[in-house]
Amino acid sequence: MRNFLFITCCLPLLVGCFSGGPVVSKSTTGNLAINVSAPEGVDTSQARLYLDSAFIGNVSARMPVLYVRRGKRVIRAELHGFPPVEENLLVLGEPNHQTLNVVFGKP
Repeated sequence: MRNFLFITCCLPLLVGCFSGGPVVSKSTTGNLAINVSAPEGVDTSQARLYLDSAFIGNVSARMPVLYVRRGKRVIRAELHGFPPVEENLLVLGEPNHQTLNVVFGKP
């Protein structure tokens, strides 16, 4: 049974059905850091981030850099009590590291 599973899993790789290349290529992505700031006392970790209208998560100190496909992108940040902030950005790709600073003003 174990050999059957091994052969079943490896056979497509051996016959070339799957590409052996990287899933994400650095030549097609760029590094993007998003920094969010708000007035003192406001928890920015609750800010919701969107990339090209798709929710990508909340602000996180643990994952400060996104790997984003090159080209024109729209970044939108929302934080309860503040108007949304939307920025158009041209992601340049490797070896460029880009930083977007999102500032929430007064509610």
